[in-house]
Amino acid sequence: MAAQQTCYCPVDDLLDLLAKEYTLAIIGLLADGGTKRHSEIADALSVNSSSAFADRLSALTEAGLLERTSYDEVPPHVEYSLTTRGREFERRLRPLLQWVTQETG
Repeated sequence: MAAQQTCYCPVDDLLDLLAKEYTLAIIGLLADGGTKRHSEIADALSVNSSSAFADRLSALTEAGLLERTSYDEVPPHVEYSLTTRGREFERRLRPLLQWVTQETG
């Protein structure tokens, strides 16, 4: 009888998102700095591609890691923050970061 193999398939979509430009930087910035405006995040990350950046914010929001709050003011603005799930995810990333920096540092 063959041994049962662990399937990591359920995390494929999340890993695809994490591998994309800006994803981990956005999560780290919001974890350390709290709620930020779209432009504050873009400035802090020296965004080169506004479309890729906007796509990443949308994908993180759809994944339930970010909350998007839109204010109907003049001028209108949007703020992003980590959701409870996003904060939990960031906490789970910290041991991975420690492991990677020990291996390379």
